[in-house]
Amino acid sequence: MRAERISLCMIVKDEEELLPHCLASVQGAVDEVIVVDTGSSDRSAEIAQQYGAVVVAFEWCDDFAAARNAGLERASGDWILFLDADEALDRAAREQIRSWTAVSGCDGLFLNIHNYTGTGQQGVTVNPVLRLFRNAPEHRFEGRIHEQIAAAICRGNPEAAFHVTDMVIHHYGYQTAIVERKDKVNRNVRLLQQAVEEEPGQPFHHYNLGVEYLRVGEAERALETFAVARMGIDPAVTSYAHLLFKYEVRCLQQLNRWQEALDRIDAALELFPEYTDLMHHRGVCADALGDADRAELSLREAVRMGPPPPIYHTEEGIGTYQTWYTLGRLLEGRADLEGAVDAYVEAVRAKSSLLPPLYRIFRMMRVSGQEHQIPELVTERFALGSEEATHKVLGILEQSRCYEAALQLLPEISSQPSGEMRERLSVAEAMLQIQQGRWNKARLKLEPVQRKKRLLAISSARWLERLEWLEGKEVSGDDPLTLWLKRSSQVSAVVTNDEESAVQTWRTVGLRATTKKDTDASMDGTVAGAEYDGWQALGLMMEGCVQSGRWKELHSLIQMCRQQLAGDDLSVGESVRVGEKENLNENGMESFPGASDSLAGTSWLVKGLVSAADHHLEVFAQHTNGNRHRCWPVVQHIRLELPGADGFEN
Repeated sequence: MRAERISLCMIVKDEEELLPHCLASVQGAVDEVIVVDTGSSDRSAEIAQQYGAVVVAFEWCDDFAAARNAGLERASGDWILFLDADEALDRAAREQIRSWTAVSGCDGLFLNIHNYTGTGQQGVTVNPVLRLFRNAPEHRFEGRIHEQIAAAICRGNPEAAFHVTDMVIHHYGYQTAIVERKDKVNRNVRLLQQAVEEEPGQPFHHYNLGVEYLRVGEAERALETFAVARMGIDPAVTSYAHLLFKYEVRCLQQLNRWQEALDRIDAALELFPEYTDLMHHRGVCADALGDADRAELSLREAVRMGPPPPIYHTEEGIGTYQTWYTLGRLLEGRADLEGAVDAYVEAVRAKSSLLPPLYRIFRMMRVSGQEHQIPELVTERFALGSEEATHKVLGILEQSRCYEAALQLLPEISSQPSGEMRERLSVAEAMLQIQQGRWNKARLKLEPVQRKKRLLAISSARWLERLEWLEGKEVSGDDPLTLWLKRSSQVSAVVTNDEESAVQTWRTVGLRATTKKDTDASMDGTVAGAEYDGWQALGLMMEGCVQSGRWKELHSLIQMCRQQLAGDDLSVGESVRVGEKENLNENGMESFPGASDSLAGTSWLVKGLVSAADHHLEVFAQHTNGNRHRCWPVVQHIRLELPGADGFEN
């Protein structure tokens, strides 16, 4: 039996940046490529030809269906796959597509479009769309914009069959940079308004216009437009009806009309009881209305349901990690910290790269006096299958100030570490020992690394030098920050010779010794980089003063930071303004690394103040006899509402 051929049909205009990625993604999956060029002024046509495509010139007439059909006229395959230049066929789909066309027995196949919005890091929405259909003369697209093929297929064969596959197409066209560059929203609105004028009774045009209004935040206008679309459809047979209801709910949520949103959800669930997105949003609306019990029941029902059936448009994580995280926030607000931790654990297990739940778990356990249980929780509930994963967890523990827990987990990083890894582990442990005030243990870890004269020798030597300076000893090294602190201390006497204060002053520099551009790096990277930013170090010194109770030194550091932000270099007197930068000394050099970055300086100053407030609340929460103060629940709630020392906020 002859193998069925597949033709890829596209329309493009000025797509030289994205087109190569698209065409590369279909290599080996299709037998011919037809590219309809609607007037490119760049290299789009040339690039298409380099990939073996037949390029068809087409004069643009504000009609996407007409352009699509021009490509169909040239296609010779048994099946038509259509893509846009800002899309790419998933690798797995490339390997599966011929099997689907060979055995489906269908007239058309739905593929799942994964839409990436914003910066592309906000997760994806998943939408099943008819993208692969049999090639026949009567199968032609309809619609000026958001053109459709299903109606023509069903008109030619009322018994036409379709199947939803698990194949994926990645769509990048609605990431912010691309939308702005191509002015997509204004183009879409203009064409849809024109389509509405031409076919006012076509609800699909009103629906798509509402989507564009919602995209730009015009919720009221979008809601009115969706209402027109809803009045013109039969929800039982309209493929996009479930999504129309969800978009109406989103509009009402944006307008803070929570009860109306809840009523709309309940009505929609009568029609689409398997649509998990509606159940998830039901929990969100109930919570906004103050009905925490109903909110919890709805969210738990959503995770029980899991992701909706493939026929529904959904958002990544609905029924899994998004819903678990939302449930965790709800339980945290109800002071059910144990339940919140369980929900956050499930969120991370559903998506291991998810960081916010880890921050919340560790911070809550520290605040509630359960830090000692963190190592057991991590080893029992999480699968730390790689050094990278363990580094990530250790870095978040450090940022959450769960130092003892990090120390206990440190040996779990590698069962058979290399020589270089052993040095990294030694330096990391030294930093954690300093954070815990165990100065001599830190020195015992740093000195052997320094003597070996390898990758981390210079870093270790500088840390030993800082410890000596903090003890009040004479230092002669070349670390810029240490030299600046030495000069500044002669003027402001910020740091004393007290050993405990010195330990705590540098308590948190260790694992986070990075530039401000790398605040989310793993512990492995921070130790290896051995870099730091001066403002970060000053902020960590303030936290160290808080941890050791050195309030006089803390006040001095705060004043010192304020003077630096004002442009006063304590080490040399009046600062010199060079361009827009301040905090430069008489030679035009920065007073310390990063001194001219006032944004970072302000950030670290605020973090130091928050850390002090957090410490005072912790002290207040403890009764003199060791029992918790009767006001503990209130104090704990206040502390959880404060941003953490790492800036992580609720």
